[in-house]
This record gives sequence, structure tokens and C-alpha cells, in this order.
Amino acid sequence: MSNTIRILLPEFPYNLKEIYFKGYVSANNDFTTTIYITKYAGKVELLSKKQNDWENEIYGSLGNNFPKKLSCKYRNYLAVERSSALQINKLVINGNQINNTNNCVVILYNYDNVRDSQAICVSTNDYFSKLVNLIQNEDNQDDMTNFNNPSWVGNSMFMQHIYNYWILIQWLISTVKRDKKVAIKQGNLICAVLIDLVLGYIILQLLPQNKNVISSTLMGVLERLIHLLYTLLKWLMGAPVGLKLNNAFNKMLGKYFSYHVQLWWLFLDVSGEKLDLILDIYKYIGYLGFTFQTALVADLICIATFHSYCIYVYAARLFNIQISGLIALMRLFVGRKYNPLRGGIDSCEYTNQELFVGTVAFTILLLLLPTTALYYIVFTGFRVLSLVVQYVLAKLIYLVQTSPLYVIFLWLTQSPKVRGNILMEVVNDEEDSPLVLKLKLFNRSIPELVNLFQPPVDISKHVKWTDLLSNMLVGKQIV
Repeated sequence: MSNTIRILLPEFPYNLKEIYFKGYVSANNDFTTTIYITKYAGKVELLSKKQNDWENEIYGSLGNNFPKKLSCKYRNYLAVERSSALQINKLVINGNQINNTNNCVVILYNYDNVRDSQAICVSTNDYFSKLVNLIQNEDNQDDMTNFNNPSWVGNSMFMQHIYNYWILIQWLISTVKRDKKVAIKQGNLICAVLIDLVLGYIILQLLPQNKNVISSTLMGVLERLIHLLYTLLKWLMGAPVGLKLNNAFNKMLGKYFSYHVQLWWLFLDVSGEKLDLILDIYKYIGYLGFTFQTALVADLICIATFHSYCIYVYAARLFNIQISGLIALMRLFVGRKYNPLRGGIDSCEYTNQELFVGTVAFTILLLLLPTTALYYIVFTGFRVLSLVVQYVLAKLIYLVQTSPLYVIFLWLTQSPKVRGNILMEVVNDEEDSPLVLKLKLFNRSIPELVNLFQPPVDISKHVKWTDLLSNMLVGKQIV
């Protein structure tokens, strides 16, 4: 038999002379047996019900008389008496009567507060968490959703948001059906959806009602961006900040990139005729909420800056080829070469002709590197800026969907649902009687509640900044 017995007992009302209760017995690996009393009533019918086949059920009563005819039916039962101090009259576990009850620890708790609390978690105390689950008749199911986006939505924040939103709605419906109630997490998500709809409606009302005004404004902004990019390319084709660049190579790259900008402006100019249709789509989508508007704006920004992304891809590829070539040629001077079969570096002897060709190629690549690096650095900056904008918009969507207004409202109204901090007070510590403690629950802090009851929302755009920096140094493409 275990050395220590922990009994979690409700604070029974004083207006009832005799109280009958039931619960469960749990034996732990630390030589401690925990008894959870999870239900009580003032009628003996609670004990008269047919017992389930579970061996860990326990029945009992608070009063002077325990029904002897019923006590023989149970392998586990507890009889307590409330006098000046709480006394254990009889305790039987697995058919064995416990004669020495001085090693028992009785913890009194407020039944209503523990039943309503949703802030007692395993990180606070495992047996208190189990008590809450037994009382609320819940089964610790994992309610996290799967946010592994399919590959066909990976390049569009709007498609990712639709997919994630659908998964969230499925999670909300399934958990409410399972729990038969709206818990704090679900309440947070419902409030966030309502805020999303209100913000979306407000944004639509703030926009000009005349679509021609919006169209002309957007086309004006795009035209200025194209003009600024043209100006930047002309500046790079000269002698930027006094740098001595390869004139022929510099002008070739500048004209090549300018041609792509011109093609893209032609595409945008033709697509401008369909801008009214895009604005109509935006208006109807806007009624779905602010987050849908933000996701659509993020995709429109990607489309409008696609020309700078193309230039970045070309510059990054050229820079990567030159860096790889210089590293390979540097191995030539020390008699080394890369072995793709072994994935390592092997020794190698080169002829004079190979060394001469390698030296000439190394010199050419090294002299052309500053020109390529200049274009690469400038347009990598544009690419990083675009990623930062997308990340900020994705973070904005995340903040709206995880707004903790519901849990803050519960905290301000001192709701028992957010009580999770536990304080134990000693009620009776006499030597010849069991130790009696009283459990008190207090509200947890707002940061703890926000983290504990955050809906399972994921950020649509993940950016690994360390990987991004390492890719920038070697010219690998930033997706």
C-alpha cells in the first residue's frame, strides 16, 4: 500500500447534515495514492446506483452513519465526519482497510470554482489538472489543427489564408460539438472573427466609393515606382558612389534589366483596364473581414513588384555562379578539386596549361564581381524589403486572429474560468488527525492567460532570418 494518501475533497455545504459522494482512486509512481471526489449529493441514491466495472471508483459519505448495507458493495469507500476538525472514520482502498489515517493529506477545494476553471493546467500541478478534467468530464484531446499548407497554396498569402481559415472553422465546430460548450479558446476565436468582420467593414467605408479615383491613384503609384526603378538603373549604369566598374558589363546588365522593367510596365498598363474588376473583387472579399483584405493586398504587392523580383533572381544567379567559380578556381591554385561522387575535396595535379586557363578565368570573374555584386546587393535589398512587408502583413493577420479580448473580459470580470493560481492554506495540522489543507484559486496574469488560451492560429508567411542571411552571402535565391 502507498505510504501517502492524498484526498481531494469538496467543501461541502453546512446546511446538509449528511452528504454522499463518489470519485476515483489513482495510484502514482511516487508511492502516493490520490483520491478525487468529483460528485456529491444530499441523497443516498447516489450510492444506490449500479457501480461501473472500473476498479478505481470510490464512494463515501460525510456524516455519522455510513450505510452498511451499501458499503460492502464497494472495493473503495471513504467515510468522513465533520466536527471541530475533519476526521476520517473509515477508508478502504482495493478492499484493504486503512487503519492509520494520520499519513493522509486532505485538500479541500471549492467545487464550483474548480468546475468552472479552465486555467488549471498540467504545468501548474498534474493532479489538480486531472481533478478539473474528471469534474468537467473532459478527456485532454489534442485540439491543435494541422497547418501544413499544400504546395499549391504556398506562393499566395491569400490562398494560404483561405486554407488556414477553413481549418480554423473546422476546429471551432468540432471542438464545440465535442465539449458541448464554448471554451475560452473558442470564445477568443469567435471574438476575433467578429473583430475581423467589423474592421473589414470599416476599411471598406473609409475607401472612396468612386472606383475611378482608386484606379487612377493605384496606377499613379505604380508609374512612380517604375520611374524610380528606371532612375535607379540609370544611376547604376554610371559610376555609383564613385565606384570603378566594368563599363561594358555594367551597361549590358543595365540595359537587360531595363528591358524587363519596360516589359513589366507594358503588362501593368494593359492590365490596368481590368483594375475595376479587381476592385470589385476586393470589395466583395472585403466583407469577409480585414484579414482577407490584408492577404489580398499582400498578393497584389507581390504582383506589382514582380519585375524587381525577376531582376533579383537574375542578379542572384549570376552572383552565385561567379562566387562558385571563384571558389572552385581557388582550389586549383592549391592543387585541390571537388569530388561530386564522394562529396569531398581531393588532391589533384594540374598541368601548366590548366593553371594558365584557370588563372585567366579567375581574373575575369574577380574583375567582373564588383559589377555583379552591386546589382545583387541593390536588388537583394528590394527582395528583403518585400519579404519584410509580407511578414508584417502576415503578422497583422495573426494578431487579429489571436486577439485575446474574450479572455481579457473574463479577467476583468473576475470570472472563475480564468482562476488557475493555487494557494494552499493549512486548516488542521494536529498530530492525531490527518493534515487538512484548503485550496484557493486566484486569477492568473493576463500574459499567462493569453498564452494558455491562444487559438491554434499559424502565421501564413514564415521567414527564417538566419537562413535568409546565410543565403544572401553566397547568392542563393531567397524564395
